[in-house]
Amino acid sequence: MDINKNINIIPIKSYFSPYLYKEHIREENKSKSGIYWWNNLITSKSYVGSAISLDIRLRDYLSNRFLKKEALRNKSIIYKSLLKYDYNNYTLDVLEYCEPNMLIRREQHYIDMLKPEYNICLIAGSRLGTKHSSETLLKFTRRKFSPEALINLKVAKAGKIPSPLTKINQLLATGHIPTIVNIKDESIKVYNSVRTAAKAIGVSHPTLLDYINNKKLLKDTYLISRKKREIKDAHI
Repeated sequence: MDINKNINIIPIKSYFSPYLYKEHIREENKSKSGIYWWNNLITSKSYVGSAISLDIRLRDYLSNRFLKKEALRNKSIIYKSLLKYDYNNYTLDVLEYCEPNMLIRREQHYIDMLKPEYNICLIAGSRLGTKHSSETLLKFTRRKFSPEALINLKVAKAGKIPSPLTKINQLLATGHIPTIVNIKDESIKVYNSVRTAAKAIGVSHPTLLDYINNKKLLKDTYLISRKKREIKDAHI
């Protein structure tokens, strides 16, 4: 292993031959979010990733069946490498635990520091560097958008939250923007209002507010947070 990669890095957890201890790894990282690091002991190459639910993400990594299926579906280098070199030739480190809203920032910190060779994307949380299949690209080119959708796409590209044109005046300075994180598939969705978010996951508005205020996990799946809407969010 390249010794330079260990400078200033003291993992919280380190696992050798991780497959042998997969149940222990899941138990130690249950309900925790953080940054993980795979190191190939033969090639000295590595991979840095983050997960809202580490036990679920690492469970998938430690499943040969999952790796084989995903290796056929995407261009992940780390999946193919784990299959090629075997878990016994890898170490798995948990570099740090952090809150879900800090994951991308901390993952980027370690990517910049360690320069992991197996990371196709060197920008945390981005698909930059990956390629869509020709079939997917064809679907993109054939998509048709309404005038309202086109405006909302421009808003999204500018880093602002899209909103229907008919509701722009209702969004000024009031209300909250809820964010729902699905810890099972690690998808993140942002909604224009608490009511819209509640409807999307099939609960009442008061119920969703209760889970937000008490920071509870809804349906053992959804982690919900909100921030106060600013005026600039409603501008186009």
